[in-house]
Amino acid sequence: MEELKRQQEEALKVANEYCDKLIPGIEKVIIELTGEKFFDTDEYLKHIMDGINWIIGVFNGTKDLINADSKVIEKEEINRSVLALNAAVNNNNDKEIASNLREILVFVKKMKAVAEKIDA
Repeated sequence: MEELKRQQEEALKVANEYCDKLIPGIEKVIIELTGEKFFDTDEYLKHIMDGINWIIGVFNGTKDLINADSKVIEKEEINRSVLALNAAVNNNNDKEIASNLREILVFVKKMKAVAEKIDA
């Protein structure tokens, strides 16, 4: 059990560093999707989505530790946001993609806050 907790803590430490890059990336792609879209915005969005999926994977592997004392992050909430994001991407609806990314950004920032506590 101690080994699992150590691995979860290590995963959150890595997630903390990754969120430092992912958060500004999400914010940038939201701006591009709601304003002037660049030739590489869609490619950039794919990379952002890969990063979001990675953070969700870390959450899934550490949710017992994250939510040990109280519900900090609701899995169902992030699942709804991801499903809505996928639907918006499939419909090529930039405004909906941006809206869903804003919701997911809240989740990523919560993960960062949790990871910072572990990393401290």
